[in-house]
Amino acid sequence: MNDLDRKVQKMLAHIDQHRSTMREALLELDPHARGELVRTCAAGRMEDLDERLQVLVGNLAVAAIFDLCGPPEQEQ
Repeated sequence: MNDLDRKVQKMLAHIDQHRSTMREALLELDPHARGELVRTCAAGRMEDLDERLQVLVGNLAVAAIFDLCGPPEQEQ
């Protein structure tokens, strides 16, 4: 496993450990704010988000990629 693969695996493990925290952060938003967040992300306007929400969205994106595709392939 190369250095980049190790970094990716470490990041995925970190995000996996914090899924419940991400869920709680989303649930703290009122329903209108969650709807706005979805529309903003779907439109690709991430620069409109504050730093906290940008990090949250980035972590959610990584979690979604992991869920959809599984972990990155490890070199044999």
